[in-house]
Amino acid sequence: MIGIVLIVGADDVTAERVGSAIGYRAVSLSAASVSTPSVSLLRGMDAAQLPGVMVFTNQVPFERSIAMAAEVHAVRPDVSMVLVSQAEPTMLIEAMRAGIRDVAPSLDDASFLTNLRSKLDAQGGTNAAGVIAARVQQPVDFASRTITVLSPKGGVGKTNISVNLAVALAEQSPMDVVLVDLDLMFGDVSTVLNLKPTHTLEDAFGAAGRDSLLLKTFLTVHDQGFYVLCGADSPAANDGVTGAEVGELLRQLQSQFRYVVIDTASGLDDATLAALEISHDAIVVTTMDMACLRSVRKAVELLTELTLLPASKYLAVNFADKQSGLRIKDVEAVVGLPADTVLPRMVEVQSAANRGVPALTTIKNGPFSKSIRSLAKRIFDRAREVEPKAGHKRLEVA
Repeated sequence: MIGIVLIVGADDVTAERVGSAIGYRAVSLSAASVSTPSVSLLRGMDAAQLPGVMVFTNQVPFERSIAMAAEVHAVRPDVSMVLVSQAEPTMLIEAMRAGIRDVAPSLDDASFLTNLRSKLDAQGGTNAAGVIAARVQQPVDFASRTITVLSPKGGVGKTNISVNLAVALAEQSPMDVVLVDLDLMFGDVSTVLNLKPTHTLEDAFGAAGRDSLLLKTFLTVHDQGFYVLCGADSPAANDGVTGAEVGELLRQLQSQFRYVVIDTASGLDDATLAALEISHDAIVVTTMDMACLRSVRKAVELLTELTLLPASKYLAVNFADKQSGLRIKDVEAVVGLPADTVLPRMVEVQSAANRGVPALTTIKNGPFSKSIRSLAKRIFDRAREVEPKAGHKRLEVA
């Protein structure tokens, strides 16, 4: 049943409250009705009529929730299941094996409600207002795509590009995108997005972070329909993290998300190199400053020599301005790559970042938004293994 969420272990009042918060119909199943081990959740029920989203609350014993989840997962693996619990890591692993993919601290948690609404939107159900949500048409057979945004120079706008690219990809694949702040010392993705995360990259690099389900609990949900792994509060928090640990963490995220967008530190540190090793796409960011252009060229040459630069790579020219005295063809000549994306210098973009709002949500049709969405579409098409039909098109400063 599309557009309905079943809350196991709740009363009608609670279901109505959740339904009002997410804008979809929520139905309840009391804890008492499923507490007996011999009771089958599917007995007498057509599995095809199961709702697309099921939530197991902490009013139901953990063992019963796991048994019911496993029962559902065996016949309807497409049903999205959420566990409301403060369970220990070992219990979460058991939940993951039963088919549960998300954990929430409470039914009133804002991130949980946003996630729930996005799941129902993606299923193309009818919301409480009678409006049919747009179903996202996307192939189910292509693998995860990892995109690393990098530059040897700081202050070129990598974070802003990463954030808005995540927004654009989430428009196509809601709740299937994760943005990783891989600037281990001075990551500021949470600042640009005005997030106050409960957990950060420091938690994810902990021993428990190796478990896929627990790792997802360290992510913060953004209201634009994507997850964020925020940077640590202290510059020294991840001081001992190795490239191998970075690679292991990113592979865990690849197993859970269709798109992994990585914002890196300036330069080419071990974390960035580890990210590039497993990336499918690289977005190299430059400005129209000659010193920056020459540094980017050196970085591209080095990464090419080390065979770390993916075949699918894009040169993004940020803060493009005719007043620089350079043209796009000059940029391409210095760097040695075609300029795939030109992002104009816009006061509105910086203003949005200062307010903690992605520019794509406030500047719907400007040249910045169009360029980011065009870049996202190319990545989306590559993920579907659609080869570009045309060669490089010359771009100029808007």
